[in-house]
Amino acid sequence: MQESAARNLRAAERFLLVPPIQATFGAAPIAVCDISEKGARFRHDRPLEAGTKSVLKLAFDSVALALEAAIVWTHNDTATPGRFVSGVRTYGPPEQVQSLIAQLHVSHRSNRIEELRTTDRFFISPLLDATFGGEKIRIENLSARGARVELPHELLRGTSGTLQFTVPNSTIEVAVEGQIVWTALKAISGAVSMLYRAGVFINEKPELMRVAIGHLCEINRAALDTQSLRLKLKIIRARARQLAPQYRDVETSGIPAEQYLLIQGVREELRLNPEEAMHWYRRARILINDPATRALPIANHPDALAVWEYLDRMVDPSIVGRAFELGN
Repeated sequence: MQESAARNLRAAERFLLVPPIQATFGAAPIAVCDISEKGARFRHDRPLEAGTKSVLKLAFDSVALALEAAIVWTHNDTATPGRFVSGVRTYGPPEQVQSLIAQLHVSHRSNRIEELRTTDRFFISPLLDATFGGEKIRIENLSARGARVELPHELLRGTSGTLQFTVPNSTIEVAVEGQIVWTALKAISGAVSMLYRAGVFINEKPELMRVAIGHLCEINRAALDTQSLRLKLKIIRARARQLAPQYRDVETSGIPAEQYLLIQGVREELRLNPEEAMHWYRRARILINDPATRALPIANHPDALAVWEYLDRMVDPSIVGRAFELGN
């Protein structure tokens, strides 16, 4: 049952749109940044509330879509002050979206990206010196599958190269093959000096990346992207609420179906991110002087403690423990 619920709770394969497609959500103009069979992410000028429902309309060449959509999450656009970014769940025949994605792919306007929510980002502070394809860069954040970097020259989407860096105060040296999946102007200084920001997709040596991130956390050079985590938790909660009616039989064990799905969704996320799971487990141990007095049912269960801490200890530990037993 756990695997079935986890599969439903995980996001569909996403495609980055470069440049974004101009579209509308209701009467509001928007720019769609990425799309999947189940949803989309877009930028807009006016704030929208989570739960808002309207029609998402977009077109490309001969393919036009009009999909019912609901806002799942929304927040300020950190890249463009005064603007906003929102994620929507769409409802409509998947073949319509598949047709649009196929057309975008033929026109080289889309790029398949790994679901970012399966590899949480860690902010690096101060930025970490590195090289990409022999060029000097600085790393802004890292995950097991990618990095966001600052560089003095713009690199074209699709550029491949070796990302190399050394973890300070250690013997860990990282050299992984990566590919630029997006690039943007970061800042202009003076008349000609420019800085660019780019996203690097990494498709090898995830364990080495996790080891590097772990050491960076230990020396206080890396910290979890809490904004990304909050957004992820909102999405997991929304999906748990949506799927709860299908799991009412779970409630015979005394666990509300929505809480069961929420716990299993977080459990799956942490299973896919061992470095993040260890972060939450360590945090639980550090912040709780005696876990046995606060979380007796799961005091000796590291995975359950990590889930409990991830949920900010808002779910009764006995429910977390029973949900783990049911999911096994």
